[in-house]
Amino acid sequence: MYKSSFGLTLAVLASLVFAVGSAVQAGEIIYAEDIQQNPVTKQVLVKAADNVIVLVDSSSSMGETDKAYNKMNYALEREALSSGFQRLPDLGYNIGVYRFTPWEVVYPIQKASPAAVAAALSKLPEKPAGPTPLLQGLDELEKVLKGLSGKTFVYLFTDGGYIKLKDHASPWEKTEMLAHDYDVCFQIIDYSAQEREKRIVTDMAKANWCSRVIPFDSYVTQPYYAIGPLFYTRWDTELETMAEKKVAGYKVNNLHFDVDQYDLTPTAKEELAGVGKFMSDHPDAYAVLFGYTDDTGKPEYNMQLSRNRAESVANYLYYNFNLGPDRVIPIWYGAANPVASNDSETGRAKNRRVEVSIGGL
Repeated sequence: MYKSSFGLTLAVLASLVFAVGSAVQAGEIIYAEDIQQNPVTKQVLVKAADNVIVLVDSSSSMGETDKAYNKMNYALEREALSSGFQRLPDLGYNIGVYRFTPWEVVYPIQKASPAAVAAALSKLPEKPAGPTPLLQGLDELEKVLKGLSGKTFVYLFTDGGYIKLKDHASPWEKTEMLAHDYDVCFQIIDYSAQEREKRIVTDMAKANWCSRVIPFDSYVTQPYYAIGPLFYTRWDTELETMAEKKVAGYKVNNLHFDVDQYDLTPTAKEELAGVGKFMSDHPDAYAVLFGYTDDTGKPEYNMQLSRNRAESVANYLYYNFNLGPDRVIPIWYGAANPVASNDSETGRAKNRRVEVSIGGL
């Protein structure tokens, strides 16, 4: 355990003042520093992916200045990638980084530490330039995917712009095909400005139920968007994480759902009222929502249902407490990580849940 008296004091105060008394430990926001500082062991973390691929956009459109940060998008992209890899626990992923504008191998996919990949990012060009051959990039991506096994998460930076090719599938048709043929989840980091481009990005993310669009500013603000889908914390492990980003001091009961439903129950809304008030009172706080199901449905259906549950909670916080996607992060895992046996209705009812973890203070 990290021997910070300040951290211990905060943790003790949190348990005394804000604990809600849930019988099951909610999901935890884990970063690599928790392992390095030894409050968390790798054994309590379960990989939800085997391969992680990043497709970097270094085209001229990345040269626009982000108004919120007063920095070039390309600089923010590189900083967010470096931060994300440094904070990703080393669980033995195959990791690869490629530039698709034009195609270039930055770091060939292999088993490697996130720190080694972060160092390789220094090979990227200093300034963005050139067009956006997105379709050619997806073709090159397929060549990489052909040599892999297991589940793959592809992080793709794009504004939806692309050069059309005669007799070639559209970007959304290509992502759907890759998702189906190679068990790929696309995490599309969107910095589009035009409505037409936004529609293209949205259609690309419809590849399957584990694919999604992540707004560029939210991705830059919250690195957990990147690493959160790649692993989860075993439900039966009591964790004490000392990283300052997570000593927020508000524990939340798991939110439960009826069979095949994702509507919030009155009990869930009452629980979320406390969450929303706490976050409104603490502007630096953020919430990560972990969606789950029981195992009675098919895997793809369970992934869809767990997503709907996590997003239902997110939407409630968005609209009732004016919280944006930079402060509320929904993640979903289907039927993984059951808290009880799925052999009984009582156990299945416990597994139909969203876990809420608050960090940021």
